[in-house]
Amino acid sequence: MHSVIAKLRGHAQDGIENTQGEFGKLLSLSPLSVKLDEDPTPLEPYELSALRSAQFKPEDVGKKVALLRCNNEQYLLLGVVE
Repeated sequence: MHSVIAKLRGHAQDGIENTQGEFGKLLSLSPLSVKLDEDPTPLEPYELSALRSAQFKPEDVGKKVALLRCNNEQYLLLGVVE
């Protein structure tokens, strides 16, 4: 039991340490599309997942957004940066 808990804790810490915040521009809502500041090509739909509490409105298109780059090669879209 202790080894399982230790392994889970290790994976959780690894995910936190290897997760990086990034910024991008919201290009469209449907389909959800974002272009990162450092990368000129928009993210593919399978690369992007939005935080459930992030509610985007049509007027948010073109605004700067915050994302987290995760270990599984996906990005978690957190919301619009004010």
